[in-house]
Amino acid sequence: MKYIIAASFMFVLFSSSAWVKLTLTRPSELALPEYIKTIAMIDRTLQAETPQNKLEQMVTGEVFHQDDQAVLRVADGFMDACSGVNRFQPVRTAERYKSDGSKTTFPTPLDWNSVSDICNKHQTDALLSIEIFDTDFLLSNIPVKLDVKDDQGNASTRIEFKANGVAVINFGIRLYDAANRIILDEYQSTYRLNFDAQAGTLQAAMNQLLDKVEAINRASFDAGFNYGTRITPTYYRVTRYFFDKPKKELGAGVRYSEVADWQGAIDAWLKVVDKGERKDAGRAAYNIAVAYEVLGDLEEAKKWAARSHTEFAEKDADEYYKMLSNRIREEVVVREQLQE
Repeated sequence: MKYIIAASFMFVLFSSSAWVKLTLTRPSELALPEYIKTIAMIDRTLQAETPQNKLEQMVTGEVFHQDDQAVLRVADGFMDACSGVNRFQPVRTAERYKSDGSKTTFPTPLDWNSVSDICNKHQTDALLSIEIFDTDFLLSNIPVKLDVKDDQGNASTRIEFKANGVAVINFGIRLYDAANRIILDEYQSTYRLNFDAQAGTLQAAMNQLLDKVEAINRASFDAGFNYGTRITPTYYRVTRYFFDKPKKELGAGVRYSEVADWQGAIDAWLKVVDKGERKDAGRAAYNIAVAYEVLGDLEEAKKWAARSHTEFAEKDADEYYKMLSNRIREEVVVREQLQE
């Protein structure tokens, strides 16, 4: 399997360590059957124009077709999540269907002839139907007392206003398997995204918050992306630290790592391990484990993390060993999900 190792490295000096960023692959929560290669997406949230629905729009201040726009952003987020490892190809459609459910409950499942017709039309193996969708935007404000001093050191208290906006997305998705006529997934969730601003006046704080429509659209995109991570493996970023002090013993290996010569770094740190000075050797062994992880040799990385912990009592090595063990297990699952 081809794993992406970070193309760029970020080194940030702290008390005695530097950092390297890696891009890894996380398995999906739900593994789809191997034969699912393409998925058509439809919007099945169209509500009948009832007096009750019109009243709700007026009471909540819903912008014209606001939820219709936001559903499109859910699809955008889903497609973005699927674009990484290319487990399957999502196909956006223009189809919109009326729902006999509500904005909080699933409608009756689509009949299988309709599912087959849609999949045949778009030449897909499965159908992803957004069947519940509702949005809300909640606003609150809190006066905050701040103790301040002027240029002469005189203390005083002033009031500022902290505004908080919460975009709330309630959505439900069904995933239909056209060939076997089974529902692969029925998922409902509420997603919230917070926005904060603080200023000297309430109006100024409110003005700094995202526009309501933009906030809901952004939250909808994130909700769709999150569902994508449920059914397809996705990339994620992690940070690993390694020791750069004492400079005399570890500095040569660090300099090799700064130019991405990780084998050169390993060779330099091996010399420190061979000297047998416990603390320095433990840190060097830990660094070697990190270097092997960057190079993609996880078993060798785990071996060196174990040695750093058991032989040299490096206190951080045990936790790193556990992280490596978990990563190895994850990659086995990812390979199975990607049929590699």
